[in-house]
Amino acid sequence: MDIKTLNPLHQEDIKNPIHPSVYFQSDDYKIVIYRLFDLSEGGLNVVTHPFVIDQNEKIYKYNQDTQNLNILENMEKFYKVLDTLVDSVIKRVDINVSKVEDLEENIYDNPEAIKDWFGLKKELTRMERVLAQAIKTHEKLIKGSNIIQEDSKLFTSFEDIEEHLNRTYRACGINLLKLDSIYSLYTSLANEKMNATIYTLTIISAIFLPLNLLVGFFGMNTEGLYFAGNPNGTLIVSSLLVSLFILFFGYFKFKKHAL
Repeated sequence: MDIKTLNPLHQEDIKNPIHPSVYFQSDDYKIVIYRLFDLSEGGLNVVTHPFVIDQNEKIYKYNQDTQNLNILENMEKFYKVLDTLVDSVIKRVDINVSKVEDLEENIYDNPEAIKDWFGLKKELTRMERVLAQAIKTHEKLIKGSNIIQEDSKLFTSFEDIEEHLNRTYRACGINLLKLDSIYSLYTSLANEKMNATIYTLTIISAIFLPLNLLVGFFGMNTEGLYFAGNPNGTLIVSSLLVSLFILFFGYFKFKKHAL
């Protein structure tokens, strides 16, 4: 089958490297485009895989490099190609699931927790969106193919792919909920640390504010201050300051233990 025999608009769809998953059926052929992610390292790499099915149910895979349609041997071969693609999808999702579990376990000790959280949230959200479209496309393919409907073995095989896609889609959703819980935990921990810091500053202020008041009062350069003419005035005032410090410290210590 020559790609030039297709409708020009459909040719553009097939050649588009970022076209989303879609199933389209015309009088002369069917177009199936799967947009799935692979196991490449680094960021999430989403790849488009276009296929054309003619009136005789012959399968052709579009080659982006040669821009030609290469015929597959049979529907079984088509299934194996899809199965390989879906296996890569499952493995990639499993990698992110493991990362979510690690983040969940090390949230207390990981200084890069919020950075890791944003990366996983972004990637899993995109995976979920890509899989949702691929599942709809695959369901339409099964319903629209006579060979798949009439061959029980093929039908079971393609349904197995649908089950894998659905299971992977659900895994993305579950781990997105986990990430939301992790974020709530992280913000709670941050708030607790902030509250502890504010509490400590409050105690320090409560202790030293009266002391500062006394020091300021007795440091005034005026006549008639208490203990001004007493040779033990400094000792008396120092004792008073220490007593106040011990009093406030004991009060807050007792209050903390009482809580």
